[in-house]
Amino acid sequence: MDTKILEQAVQDLRSILRDGLIATDIWDRSAGLSLAGFNQQPVAVALFTRITDELDTSLRDSNFPPLARYYLLDMEGNHTVVLINHGNLLQGMLVDNKRANLGILISVAIPRMIEAVSRAKAAR
Repeated sequence: MDTKILEQAVQDLRSILRDGLIATDIWDRSAGLSLAGFNQQPVAVALFTRITDELDTSLRDSNFPPLARYYLLDMEGNHTVVLINHGNLLQGMLVDNKRANLGILISVAIPRMIEAVSRAKAAR
């Protein structure tokens, strides 16, 4: 895993979302170890690992299609949580909806992060 690519991807994300990005972490799903981030949130890393594992299990048990690339949570106070599923890595973002354009988040920021993390994983 090339963590320099991950750190550069976080910087790219910050330039796209500007002050709308409150926090982001990219972490190893099994160890819960953050590999890169901005305003890192270790408690949120643990929480969203657990939520994502439960969601995966619930979807499978309900015969729903499995989780694909990401899911969004609409939070109080004009905030959105984005959780990107990178396989053995997860990425969480906390975004201020009043400062970040959600269209850009979905059409630009998320695809760029997916591509960058894939590059970092391939650069082993």
